[in-house]
Amino acid sequence: MLSSPIITRSKKYLKLAVFPLLLLLSTTLPAQTDKSGNMVSYLEALNNFNLGNEQVAEKQFKEIVDKDKNNDAALFYLANINLNRNNIDKAQQYMVEALKIDPNNNWYKQQLAKIYTFTGKNEQAIALYNQLREEQPLKSESYDALIELYISEKNFIKADEVLQDIEKSVGVNEATALTRFNLLIFQQKQEEAYNYLEKFDQQYGTARTSTILGDNYAANQNDSLAQKYYSRALNLAPDYQPANFGLAEIYRIQGKYALYFEKMYPFMRDPNVDPSMKTGYMQQILTNRRFIQTFLPQIDSMMHNMYSAHSSDSSIAYSYSLFLVQSDKSGKALDILHNNLKLYPQSIEAHRQYLSLIYYLEMWEPLIKKANEALLQFPNNTDFLQFKGIGLLQTKKLDESIATFKEVLKHSKGDSTTMVNTLTTIADLSYEAGRSKEAYKYYQKTIKKEPNHFPALNNYAYYLALEGKNLKKAYRMSKITIEGEPNNPTYLDTFAWILHLMNKNIEAKAVFKHAMLYGGKESAAILDHYSHVLWELKEYDLAFLYWDQANKLDPELGIKAKVQEKKQLLESNH
Repeated sequence: MLSSPIITRSKKYLKLAVFPLLLLLSTTLPAQTDKSGNMVSYLEALNNFNLGNEQVAEKQFKEIVDKDKNNDAALFYLANINLNRNNIDKAQQYMVEALKIDPNNNWYKQQLAKIYTFTGKNEQAIALYNQLREEQPLKSESYDALIELYISEKNFIKADEVLQDIEKSVGVNEATALTRFNLLIFQQKQEEAYNYLEKFDQQYGTARTSTILGDNYAANQNDSLAQKYYSRALNLAPDYQPANFGLAEIYRIQGKYALYFEKMYPFMRDPNVDPSMKTGYMQQILTNRRFIQTFLPQIDSMMHNMYSAHSSDSSIAYSYSLFLVQSDKSGKALDILHNNLKLYPQSIEAHRQYLSLIYYLEMWEPLIKKANEALLQFPNNTDFLQFKGIGLLQTKKLDESIATFKEVLKHSKGDSTTMVNTLTTIADLSYEAGRSKEAYKYYQKTIKKEPNHFPALNNYAYYLALEGKNLKKAYRMSKITIEGEPNNPTYLDTFAWILHLMNKNIEAKAVFKHAMLYGGKESAAILDHYSHVLWELKEYDLAFLYWDQANKLDPELGIKAKVQEKKQLLESNH
């Protein structure tokens, strides 16, 4: 019997806060002039930078530096251009040069410290932040970064010293309290950390600190105290969604589902909540089939609220569309993915998701059309070529389908899985097109690349058996498949049929009996083959029984006429 045809992180990027500085820099940096006193070239370069014309701006700033080696502002912008391109070493070089020219410029120090932090040069970054701390004792931005660096270096004493300076400068507030809380957590002092936060919350409580305490009690299964702190947080800030979420989970665990959904609806509807948190949470909820069946309308509302809040977020669109498909709302799912594709026409994943759903819905003509549209933007993409090939196959355009899969093969070098599966597919389709020699050539190429590729071995063996050619070779190939997957009814059927053709019907019967235990009774073709073996063994009643079952499964196999012939033959022999 035939197997089914086999159709089957990114580079680190440093994005520092350049643009918030632009207005300040334009007012605090000295006006830059060339040797003739003309500011035009500098202003043009700055304007091009602000407009995003970085290539032009870079050329202009370089010309300025060539004329004036001490133009620190031009060096600063050259550094930022290189940051945007992830040319960190070059950016650092320009920032170092700019700071040498103007060693008192705190913007330069801050930017260079960030570069040092990103590249792991913590010692140099700490030195710069400490300079900033001494020169700007009331600015907490450098303090926060410095504490993070000390924590990463596990220098908790220094981190605590900096934190104490902040508390002396600005007093104790939510930010300082959470920094001290985190510092204690990093030191593995969890109990002390939560005790500290409890005292702070009693005196200066905020929605955030109360929620953190609620989360801790919830994690320790103290639902009453968790509920107390979540309620406290919501009294302070009724729309604080982390507290809403925490309280909702308490209600879900307690089985208070009306209250649970009452809290979850606004949580899912809030566009300020991280969409990835929502999708992650819903993926967990959707694994509980009983919960879904019981509360399908409410879950549908949650998913709808989530999508309404983030309709331009692809991950939300994919999650929602999958839920809709599982809820038998495939048409609506198609609209969601089509809208996502219109928003992101340059996204490979947006095309892939849309095509996958069209394929799932067996919309073959649209599949061909949309695959062609995707291929206009992403020529030679093997995924889109495969979608097109499947569509052509399903619309009976066999030669075009084979040609398309040959294109897949041409562009799948380096991807051994795609290459092997495509070779097998071309072989299967070539045989279906009546070109057995070409089919065998592609099966041989498949097996050469992957000697234990079971679908290719099975189909090649089966076709050889059908043609009565080289049964020994067919036997060897088929034996590999059942040794690899001994309970696969398709492979068992092929092996048993080859045994039958080799006049080994007793052995064939044993293999067919095994296939019956693992799904063989669900296949009309396997039942038909088994019946032939039983007939040869003169077990006529059993043969007719299985032929009758096969005919009920697939009346178009012509089994009824075959049985009549067999019965007439029996009568004539008697």
